[in-house]
Amino acid sequence: MAERCADLPHGLTASAHFMVDGEAYIFGGRTENSDFSNCMYKYDCVQDQWNIVETNIPLKPCVRPRAISVGDKVYIGLGAYGKVLIDSTYLQDWWEWTPQSNEWKQLTDYPSNRTVGPVVFSDNRYIYMAYGGMQNFERWIFRYDISRDEWLKLSDGIARMATYPPRAHSAAGTNCGNRFFLGAGFFRGSHDFWVEMEFVNDSVIWHRRSSLPSKRHNAVAISDGRYIYVAGGSYHGGTVTTGQVYDDILRYDPINDQWEFWGKLPDGGRENMVGWICNDTLYIGLGSDKYNRPCKQLYRIAL
Repeated sequence: MAERCADLPHGLTASAHFMVDGEAYIFGGRTENSDFSNCMYKYDCVQDQWNIVETNIPLKPCVRPRAISVGDKVYIGLGAYGKVLIDSTYLQDWWEWTPQSNEWKQLTDYPSNRTVGPVVFSDNRYIYMAYGGMQNFERWIFRYDISRDEWLKLSDGIARMATYPPRAHSAAGTNCGNRFFLGAGFFRGSHDFWVEMEFVNDSVIWHRRSSLPSKRHNAVAISDGRYIYVAGGSYHGGTVTTGQVYDDILRYDPINDQWEFWGKLPDGGRENMVGWICNDTLYIGLGSDKYNRPCKQLYRIAL
């Protein structure tokens, strides 16, 4: 049973989210006034409380940025700014933030301008960016070497993509232990594919896995290390006028390669949500509803 947590002070959709020391953070996104944000909020899972993070954020207000924590550092950037998501508004800057000292360091720019909503993974040595784009589609996978501050376009990406249509900003993916999964997304319609990616030296090996039960894009994927939870999202492009926004939560078992229906969102369908695991509890919320309105509700479900 989902339990409602404290609301964010205002609705927000298409934000970056990450965890540091048991606390959840969100950055950027689109507000209820259709403005793009460069504010950062922190959610305390124990106190059930949101607070704005007082930091001199060097990033522009943007939508669909990406962030991931590795150790005590956060790597954050990309996304797009401006009211129309065209190539000229794509952001390629990439930053390191140390929450403990509140220090920001600019890193080497992302080597592609298809920077809206790629799927981000990490094995603690490297950070991987898969897909991305909006009007145009990124078909490559890039690897960021944290110690060297270097990006590398992995080989096999384009060859293997011939089997799986390239995805834009709207794929879903996450680590599950030391395994990496990615799927769904939008390219000439929503898709239900699901693959496991194996990173070997400077290349990618793709393994087809069981497809999702339904086609979707703009879903969120979260892992507790045993299962992957894929929630919400929309079908095709009809999210505003047709209300084709999902309210389900699916659970994927990587060991048995099986999907099952696990639960429902309490207030109807959502897409572009945030989500994380904390203290054996799934937290999920924000995002936008079937009318494309940013939402402020956050929910928790015991695992």
